[in-house]
Amino acid sequence: MTKFYPYWWEDQPDYKESSGLPKKTDTVIVGAGFTGLSAAITLAKSGVSVVVFDSEDIGFGASTRNGGMMGSGHKVSTQQAEKKYGSDIAGKIHKEANASLAFTTNLIKENKIDCDLQICGRLRTSWVPQDQMIMSENLEKLKAIDDFNSRMIDPSKMSESIKTDLYFGGQYYEDHGSVQPRKFHYGLHQLAIDAGVKVFGNMPVNQITRISGVEKANFNVSVASKSISCRNVLIATNGYTRTSLSKYLSRRILPVPSFIITTDEIGADKVNSLIPGGHCIVETRKRYCYYRPTPCGKRIMIGTRAAMHSMSAENALPILKKTLSEIFPELNGVEVSHCWTGFTGFSFSMLPNLGCHDGKYSAMGYCGNGVAMAPYLGHMAALKILEPNKKVTVFEDTLLETRPYYFGAPWFLPIASAYFKVYDKFDNYRRVKNLNNIL
Repeated sequence: MTKFYPYWWEDQPDYKESSGLPKKTDTVIVGAGFTGLSAAITLAKSGVSVVVFDSEDIGFGASTRNGGMMGSGHKVSTQQAEKKYGSDIAGKIHKEANASLAFTTNLIKENKIDCDLQICGRLRTSWVPQDQMIMSENLEKLKAIDDFNSRMIDPSKMSESIKTDLYFGGQYYEDHGSVQPRKFHYGLHQLAIDAGVKVFGNMPVNQITRISGVEKANFNVSVASKSISCRNVLIATNGYTRTSLSKYLSRRILPVPSFIITTDEIGADKVNSLIPGGHCIVETRKRYCYYRPTPCGKRIMIGTRAAMHSMSAENALPILKKTLSEIFPELNGVEVSHCWTGFTGFSFSMLPNLGCHDGKYSAMGYCGNGVAMAPYLGHMAALKILEPNKKVTVFEDTLLETRPYYFGAPWFLPIASAYFKVYDKFDNYRRVKNLNNIL
């Protein structure tokens, strides 16, 4: 019987609830995910009082619903970044992406967070031969910018990492890894509480009002039937940013759903035979999927954009089961233990952003790469709050754009979904053509 909630939630301890909402604090953070908790920890350790609010149960959102893959990747190639921002900023984007992975890995290790951290490597697979060439060219540019522990995998060597005939080679990232995301989030929450942060779940922020004439207070934050005054506000809601909270941000962040399943236990031997390297796997196709062994090594987790618009986990289940059997025909008919969905936050620039609008700070736009980047950018947001006149990250330079007629409800996502379906059909035509040439 399939359970329609995250596999990561099984047999995990409850979060410790804070009590006693103060009338004022130095900083209010909206969103108790990776970003908000990381920012809260840094601020609290600097002597700043912090209150964190979440509209749902603590741990409800994307921080505990993701695939747990931890890497330095982002959706923009070096060539694309250079064209839009110039070579200097493009280089800094790459370097900080690497820095985010190092930061989050060290955060886990230094604080002894029990979250099944594995430096297992990540393999990005080429859906068509052209993707292999593009990745190879980009890798050369990246290595010229910074030390980058990555290499191309020849198609003839792919069986050493994955037992499927779907791909035309890939790129391997040696330093990438994985975590059990709910355990990681729980560990960050404990660090925040231990540092003196107050974290409140099921307390949606209704309104943030700028005030004047009050010493050391810039905002009044209305939450539930109460209010709290503060000097600074950080909005860290990413794919769960509501129009009622911020019309500005909701016009600039796209809530894109992702869907994940985990198999029943199929045994470590079977998992090792299908993914011999134990790597995290992602694809280059537009409606890509991603998959990995679970920490116990006895199941496979696979996620995909089953649709780019809201869909129930129940309706997504057959789509994900079909995708799993296409990659691994041996798993056709294998039972699924869990199926769930959640929202990722996409920016139109396809890059994260640390910004400040109307006096309120924000950090979001991870585009599906938030496990390493979100804690890092939360930390950077805290540094920005502490020293507002100092530039702390290149992601202050990335653009948080919007589009005409987009007001927070992404009406165009079904159109985009249809476009990607057509694009993938074209790619499949190219695949068949290349396979025929090989044969």
